[in-house]
Amino acid sequence: MMDVERIVRIALETGAEEVAARRVESRDKQVRFSRGGVDIVNTWQTVSTGVFIATDGRTTGVEIKRGEDPKEVLEKAVRFCRRLPENRDFVGLYPGGGGSREPDPFHLEDIFDAVKEAMDAGRREGVKRISGELYLSDEKVELATNYTTREERRSFLITTVRAFNEEGTTGQASTHVADEDSYKKWGPGFVGEKAAKLASMNRSVRQGEEGNYTVLFDPLCFGALLSEVSEALSAFLVDTGMSFFINLLGERVSTDGFTLYDDPLRPGGGARGFDDEGAPTRRNLLIEKGILKSYLHTHSTAKKFSTSTTANASGGRIMSTLLPEGWQPFLAPGRRSWEDILGDIKRGLYIANTWYTRYQDLRAGDFSTIPRDGIFLIEDGEIKEAWGGVRISENMLKLLKNVKEVSSEALPSHWWGEARRAYSPHVLVDNVKITKAR
Repeated sequence: MMDVERIVRIALETGAEEVAARRVESRDKQVRFSRGGVDIVNTWQTVSTGVFIATDGRTTGVEIKRGEDPKEVLEKAVRFCRRLPENRDFVGLYPGGGGSREPDPFHLEDIFDAVKEAMDAGRREGVKRISGELYLSDEKVELATNYTTREERRSFLITTVRAFNEEGTTGQASTHVADEDSYKKWGPGFVGEKAAKLASMNRSVRQGEEGNYTVLFDPLCFGALLSEVSEALSAFLVDTGMSFFINLLGERVSTDGFTLYDDPLRPGGGARGFDDEGAPTRRNLLIEKGILKSYLHTHSTAKKFSTSTTANASGGRIMSTLLPEGWQPFLAPGRRSWEDILGDIKRGLYIANTWYTRYQDLRAGDFSTIPRDGIFLIEDGEIKEAWGGVRISENMLKLLKNVKEVSSEALPSHWWGEARRAYSPHVLVDNVKITKAR
């Protein structure tokens, strides 16, 4: 902790009034595989140090790079900060107090055995070929402010597998795990098997038909949508008019079966024990039985909204700002299995994954997204055929209010850079507008 504590001390000596210094030492390993073997292995070791500075009601951030003189960098940053306009949204850093709970470290014995586990599971389902990547991340995070010091290790594994059938169509699955139990349940073997099963079903794909459908969303697909919901719950975005949850606190935004948390204490890729201003994290109830209960807050946004911080302050890469950000959305499970839910659908769709979620009107919540890697027509409780070439054209609030049922198990889901690492069950939604992907 000496580095970040020394940085805070130097910054205060140069004229800063409040300081948050964060040092992240990362060791990441990526293994990419295809056609029965490993293609490439990448290993990265990086150290980044970001410093948030506040003085005279103004704020800025700076990165101290390896080899730079911290005193020289911080003196320059403080001088620059004094020339900036006043930041009226900042009222101070979290003043300290409260113990944080460090995530348990995750250790993977052999990443190449894990790759083999994913490939073997896919092959057992009879697909033509299988490819993907395993990404093992291990971070040591040190944080110091005027008021507190924190340190923890964050580690997790992301497994992404794409399986191809003889027609060239695919199935895809991806999870994040951070403890032994989750690894056994949802690790590489689970991902390889699921991707291959979806590919085996995804044959003789025909152009989908436009209309409004009952849709059973796979956890990978709905997890990506939960990421959008989590982002829109940022108090900063609400305050600046960039959220579809404006003026809805205490109002109904979904159905009784929809209860959403931000849960950084659950093992997973989004787990952490403290935020970037040193507040100890906790499980925050955001939507309870369809009623919006809380936004995500930093110490400053909480003061503005006359509440307390939810410990969601994120400084980004260089700590230039401290804004609320969801760590790990968790949608509470329901009572029935997803298979039982599917069996009750008279006519609808099963959607396994989605790409490229974009907004036409961010404040209203109008968006579109492109389903891929498995779109299946359901008739009388059975999957009848595979579709392609469609788009979900919806409104996020309308979609939430049309949630009909949530399945009995929440899975860790993660889909590339667009979505947060989330936990989502299968989710049944009525009246989803499907259009052609022109």
